[in-house]
Amino acid sequence: MPTGARLIVDSLKREGVKVIFGIPGLTNMPFYDAFLEDLQNGELRHVLMRHEQAAAHAADGFARASGFPGVCTATSGPGATNLVTGMVTAYWDSSPVIAITGQVVRPVIGKMAFQEADTPGIFANAAKYVVQLKNIMEIPEWIKNAFYISSTGRPGPVVVDIPRDVQLEKLDDVKWPEKPTVRGFRPFKSNVEPILIKKVAEILVNAERPVILAGTGVIWSGSTPEVLKLAETLISPIVTTLPGKSAIPADQPLYVGAMGYYGRAEASMVGLESDVMLIVGGRLSDRTFTSYDEMIETGKKFIMINIDPTDGERAFKVDYALYGNAKDILRQILEAVIKIGAKKDHSGWMKRVKELKDYYSQFYYPDEPGKIKPWKALKTIRNAIPRDSIVTTGVGQHQMWAEVFWEVLEPRTFISSTGMGTMGFGLPAAIGAKMARPNKVVVDLDGDGSFLMTGNNLATAVDEHIPIISVIFDNRALGLVRQVQDLFQNKRVVGVDYGPSPDLIKYAEAFGALGFNADSYEEIEKSIKIAIKENIPAVIRLPIDKNELALPTLPPGGKLSQVIVSDPRKGS
Repeated sequence: MPTGARLIVDSLKREGVKVIFGIPGLTNMPFYDAFLEDLQNGELRHVLMRHEQAAAHAADGFARASGFPGVCTATSGPGATNLVTGMVTAYWDSSPVIAITGQVVRPVIGKMAFQEADTPGIFANAAKYVVQLKNIMEIPEWIKNAFYISSTGRPGPVVVDIPRDVQLEKLDDVKWPEKPTVRGFRPFKSNVEPILIKKVAEILVNAERPVILAGTGVIWSGSTPEVLKLAETLISPIVTTLPGKSAIPADQPLYVGAMGYYGRAEASMVGLESDVMLIVGGRLSDRTFTSYDEMIETGKKFIMINIDPTDGERAFKVDYALYGNAKDILRQILEAVIKIGAKKDHSGWMKRVKELKDYYSQFYYPDEPGKIKPWKALKTIRNAIPRDSIVTTGVGQHQMWAEVFWEVLEPRTFISSTGMGTMGFGLPAAIGAKMARPNKVVVDLDGDGSFLMTGNNLATAVDEHIPIISVIFDNRALGLVRQVQDLFQNKRVVGVDYGPSPDLIKYAEAFGALGFNADSYEEIEKSIKIAIKENIPAVIRLPIDKNELALPTLPPGGKLSQVIVSDPRKGS
């Protein structure tokens, strides 16, 4: 007669789960006990993280690299609350993560029991959905529902909170649901009216300066080929949001770059100067459109494709909204465009795009003898790893340098916390990505401040034999905060500068990882090649000048047209 805990395990296995990231405690201990034999026979793999936040980030990295929901678990109280940052990170970036949390026994819920927390209340606005189970019979139903909810429509994280006594109950007649039973979460249909498809196609064909803005939805819908084909048919440039960067190959001639607050200036200018913008799977956050008024004032027509009609126009009302699966809708638009036939000569528009690229390129690639320049370091790393390598990032200046200079060559190979901007994301996300794609090289591009927030999970990488490479842009500061203070707060730099602790090489070696101090581009390349060959976790430290800026940038609250592309401290 199976226990509730065993039903959790069997339900997860029936959904195709192979890996669980987590930390055990009193209230999820029955769950752990139930999957011991599954670990022993190799049907499941448990990855013991060093903090629950990292467990959620690892599950998130797994999901983004694989396209399949990642699973994490934590005990009640502080275990569950430690998941919050990781789950809201996944929520803002539309990543399907399932968290199984333990809860105190039912008779003491609401009585301030030891390690009790109001998990449903806490996660109500930090996840796509949260449910607390009341009896053993709900387990098979709600595990299936959780996977359905997390993957249906706009993906997102789901929390299933299960009291310890429910896990210990026994059930002799298990009914396995064939279909999800939850109401209110239906697949969004792509039944856009043909007349609207035709109208949108006509607008795109007749546009003088069309542009396609690709967001995260392009990745989750697998519509990269359709975006590229439509762009090639229209002869239209492509720009992306920061997370959408993972959808478009950098070596595609029509790709301009990621636009926005710290995006490439030419991409932002193309976005501004266009007369028609087709937005595919983007939620138009204020990091992409830093001023909605500025975008509206351009007078362009906005066409939006979005899976979720409740999410599509939070920023501002678009001219034409098409709700449904981006892949299906793009195919319909492409067919209509081909049928209508190209009418506009876009050679002038593409010439203008090239002019913008050429103009801004003069600001991007300064070299300075004796110093590691971020753009050149990223180029060195790119050339040293395979085309299909996966890169994760932390949050800070290094992330902004990666937004501008890192070349994504295949979809799902760039993973970053963009909506929430969660420091500490890079290392555990890399662990999750490597578990999802063990045959790919996985590199965490990180900063010293971001890395140290979850760096203790190097222990997990070493103990679990997960060979990830962390490249640390070490400027001994919270660089992005320091930059804003320096440039926009009258040089009142406070609370951001680190001392010499820790020595990152010794830190890595203390965990049993390789440690490299790469103070030249040659050493960067050499260190990466050694790390790949040795196939164990590695940390590569790059010394970066504390005064190095992440450019382009904007003044706080600035418009895209106010972009700053050169160091204002030098009067240039």
